[in-house]
Amino acid sequence: MSATVEQVQAAVAQVIEARERLLSRRTTGEIIQALATAAASWLEPDSPWRARAVAEAPQPTGFSPQMVEEAVRLTFAPITTAALGELVDRELADRHALDGFCRQGSVTARATGPRVIAQFLAGNVPSPGIVSLCIGLILRAGNLVKLSSHDPVFPSLFLESVRAVDSELASCAVALSWPRTETAVTQAALAAADAIIAYGDDFTLRSLKQMAPPSAVFLGYGHKVSFGVITRAALAAENLPALCEAVAFDVSVYDQQGCLSPHVLYVEERGEISPRKFCAALAEAMAAYHTRVPTGPLTDEEAAQITMVRLGYEFRSETDKRVAVWASDRPNEWAVIYDDDPAFTPSCLNRIVFVKPTDGFKRVLSSVQRFASQIACVGVAPFDERAAEFAAQLARLGIHRVCPLGQMQRPPLSWHHEGRGRLGQLVRWTDLG
Repeated sequence: MSATVEQVQAAVAQVIEARERLLSRRTTGEIIQALATAAASWLEPDSPWRARAVAEAPQPTGFSPQMVEEAVRLTFAPITTAALGELVDRELADRHALDGFCRQGSVTARATGPRVIAQFLAGNVPSPGIVSLCIGLILRAGNLVKLSSHDPVFPSLFLESVRAVDSELASCAVALSWPRTETAVTQAALAAADAIIAYGDDFTLRSLKQMAPPSAVFLGYGHKVSFGVITRAALAAENLPALCEAVAFDVSVYDQQGCLSPHVLYVEERGEISPRKFCAALAEAMAAYHTRVPTGPLTDEEAAQITMVRLGYEFRSETDKRVAVWASDRPNEWAVIYDDDPAFTPSCLNRIVFVKPTDGFKRVLSSVQRFASQIACVGVAPFDERAAEFAAQLARLGIHRVCPLGQMQRPPLSWHHEGRGRLGQLVRWTDLG
């Protein structure tokens, strides 16, 4: 059911009233504990929240039930009391700064969150939206949440799980749905907000920012891609199975829909294992992951894109030795495409990954430079001193996260999403003295 302007306005009044009650009665520590308890309840063997997500989420998200199970683990396992506390401490220097005046160096100050945050969530990956809800509640804001039609399930169920632990806290958030074409409803949501957190494609973010009040803080998270680099030091025969398992996970989880999903793997030449042999081993790992966590049903457009890409490279490989394809026996489940061309090649998604040989980090940097502003994460194996030097060069290109391969889809809760903090940008400070 699509929300109306009147329902949005009523929801805003509700969360403001709930926020006022919460501000004077609850500490940050208590809120963090409630959120961590709710998150932990998703991981219990008989969790009703996980069971409902597995039953309800596949249809709108397009994920298989097994992928929904994987998403539950990846989303809720990191949300612990320690991790939430570290997030607040890292960005505000002291989690008690939201409770009252704290000494911070030579200044005594306290932080206050926004009165209302309008949150526009995306549906490709559940984790960012769930973490965003946690942040809004930790800040004691009233949260008006617009659900994505591609995932109305995870955010709604999470708020229900918070309500089961702490109904007062959960009352500070209301989740509603409406089509993006309902501009008047969107404008009503934005007009009431002191801060806006939005996930989506670049066109959506531009449109929301244009409609937002000039005084509102706007945090937009748009479309990004990622890639991986494997140096010859990682290409030892005894390391290959574990390496390929890690890479197959990063490529396959969420069916490559997230900004942390690698599209391209640059593999250094002159190692014990050649890039082509790596492709063959990666194909085995991709097949094994698919057996355990299959893809969901594809749309006609997605299937057509994959077929076009796969058949195009298979046709080329018949006469061009610089190209090779390893793919699933059944169509459109996964594919590993070897291509000598070093240019960064965005994938058509749904577990289609390119492998490109390289002679080192310098060639990789020149190959990705044109796409640097669109890159979210770079996975590197091994994660050694050379990787640290490479990370410094990537930082100069404006790339914000470098991590071990196998960890691309597991960012810590306190990571700088798109290179910036999240709580720190949303609070106002009052100095004392």
